[in-house]
Amino acid sequence: MLIIGSIIGSIWMMMMYGVILPAELANTFHLHKLLQFEGFITLIIMGIGYLIVPRFRNVSVPSIKLVYISYGLILASVIFSIIVSTSSTPQLIETIGFSLAGFCRIFGVGIFCFMILLILRIPPKLLRLADYFIGLSIVLFACLAVSNVLNYNGITNNVQLWLMFPIMMIFGIEYKTLPSFIGFIWPRKKLSIMAAAVLTISLGFGLASSFIQNNILLDAMFRFFLLAGVLCFTCALNVFAGFDNSNILKLSKGEKKARYKYTLVISKLSFTLLLIGITLSIVSMFFSGIFFLYDMWIHITAIGFIGLTVALYLPLMLPPILGRTVRFIHISKLPIWLIITSLSIRMLGDVFIHLLSFSGQSSFQFLALPLSLSGWMILAAIFSFMFMIHRSMNTPGQIYSEDGTMPL
Repeated sequence: MLIIGSIIGSIWMMMMYGVILPAELANTFHLHKLLQFEGFITLIIMGIGYLIVPRFRNVSVPSIKLVYISYGLILASVIFSIIVSTSSTPQLIETIGFSLAGFCRIFGVGIFCFMILLILRIPPKLLRLADYFIGLSIVLFACLAVSNVLNYNGITNNVQLWLMFPIMMIFGIEYKTLPSFIGFIWPRKKLSIMAAAVLTISLGFGLASSFIQNNILLDAMFRFFLLAGVLCFTCALNVFAGFDNSNILKLSKGEKKARYKYTLVISKLSFTLLLIGITLSIVSMFFSGIFFLYDMWIHITAIGFIGLTVALYLPLMLPPILGRTVRFIHISKLPIWLIITSLSIRMLGDVFIHLLSFSGQSSFQFLALPLSLSGWMILAAIFSFMFMIHRSMNTPGQIYSEDGTMPL
């Protein structure tokens, strides 16, 4: 879904920048959001939740059968939505199709939320506050599913609120794991509590702004509190400062150092892009007529923070799933550079189009194709990351020396 949705988004960008393509392709553009949000992000967060949340307590998922059922229901929801939205069907069949998609989605999400809440009832040995961020994500996830069934677009069309659902799940997981990855155990307690409180207030304002639409005050409070909560969370985890890791860098060698630097670089970059994305969303709210601000903050948050966080945790999660070692010494920074370059080109393209429209010009063909390549760079980043993960996996049973060069 990520790959297909990215291809559709890349084609959309080409046409948006003035590249002449068959008009029939325009009928598929709405699938970009469907496949990325309701497909990829939903399934990746559910998968991460099913895998990691039980591990926090050293318990198993209550029912593997229900896991597969919830997966099948979400998949059926996406398939029904694609079929109905891309084919010419009578109004009655279209209504039935979207209703089936909505009910499949709400039951799939309901099973996931129910099982995660059952697991959350078991007290963890350490860092209970992580459950609070996961709980916020679950509440918001359920609200999104219910609003989808009720056909209430106030919540589902609030993209910042939609993105808050995966962000809160990521925060819950990172609160528990990122400190130990970076080299310390306990996040800062007061700042952690402040982050949880401020993000709860932000969620309240976000839901209120969805029901009381076109209220700029509520929307502003939602986004300002979200930015403040993310800042508190970032400081609580010492992502940018507050922890001296010079000794770790000196003492680590080979594979251990490669893994540590990989975690450090991506975590800092992902949180930087998240802060930039939320800040741009605040600016976009006051300048709603400027499309490139809206376009940039969505993709900086989705690709920059969520995408890079998946790239951070995937190599860490694969070894226990597949029983094979991932060697970080073989993972290069090429996908990261492709993502940064893509977002930079996209920003230049969006600004350029805005200036052209402001000056009255409709197209600038010789720059259209190079600017539209930013979407394909994301695809290149995905494929290069998948290739490097595959290449970095050792055969089962091999143990490597400290410098990561010689099998013992």
